[in-house]
Amino acid sequence: MLQTNRNRRLPLIAGVMAIAAGLSGLWSPAQAEEARKPLKIMMISHSPASDTYFVDVIKGLEQAGKDLGVEVQYRGTDANLNDPNQQRRNIEAAIAAGPDGLIISNPTPTSLNEVITKATGAGIPVVLFNQGGESVKEVHALTFVGDDPAIQGRIAGEQYNGLGSKHVLVITTPTGALPFVDARVNGLKEAFSGKVSLAEVPLNNINDANRIKTITETQLQKDPSIDAVFSVGSCCIAPMLEARNNSGDKGKSMRWGTIDLTTAAVDGLKSKNLDFDLHAQQYAQGYYPVVVLSLYLRQGIVPATDAFITGPAVITPENIDRLMSLQQQ
Repeated sequence: MLQTNRNRRLPLIAGVMAIAAGLSGLWSPAQAEEARKPLKIMMISHSPASDTYFVDVIKGLEQAGKDLGVEVQYRGTDANLNDPNQQRRNIEAAIAAGPDGLIISNPTPTSLNEVITKATGAGIPVVLFNQGGESVKEVHALTFVGDDPAIQGRIAGEQYNGLGSKHVLVITTPTGALPFVDARVNGLKEAFSGKVSLAEVPLNNINDANRIKTITETQLQKDPSIDAVFSVGSCCIAPMLEARNNSGDKGKSMRWGTIDLTTAAVDGLKSKNLDFDLHAQQYAQGYYPVVVLSLYLRQGIVPATDAFITGPAVITPENIDRLMSLQQQ
């Protein structure tokens, strides 16, 4: 039966290949030359290239460039999330450079949507990535590649339910500061069956590990009923785990989780100081947008969906070694 079905498909496959070959012969010399032209694609993000989260994004970006014969460039800000104005200037500079396509993170839509729309209005195709998927239609982007922050939060809440936690402290930014962080927190609140408290880190302290640790420890000391802690992102993982170590036996008895797989998170999982990590699989966030743009620019293929969701994958002490061994191949 399988062989019969396969044979039935062969004429169809052959026919499609013949049609494709015939269509290719209809291209004008100018169209053929355009298809062969090297592409230049720029990624403009809200974070420096040195940020542990974006290291894997850039690896994916660069590998896609090699695989697809595309020139890729990465431009980030000097400090993670601190300066939407600098990112806006970087986008404006990228528009002026006239790339074939742009890949842009959009963590602060109110600050960036206008300049992203300027890019698409200038005829530069844009793929949003990492954050800002809700703005795809507004800025006329092709699609979004990244996570749904509300889903991330809900999965975190479900993890704590499964761990038997009753009161989670969430290390986060002040409500209203970053829409995607608010979505993560709200998702956790929706899914978690217990109580949720917030350890709010001012946005201008988001890169200050000592400040984050102090805020976390202060909240833990205020309320002994807290039996779990959750970090909303890479900024807070290392200081959160330091606060765990400083909490002695109480810290050891609590449950600890986070979003973003950083070096600190990997170490925490391997040592079993971290119960779970929601891995955004950010390598895909660097790789997939180059695929989307190259197909669009070379073949006219338009994404059929507004979002390509890359994660999260739930990483635990039980599966971290396998993941790391695969990534080292």
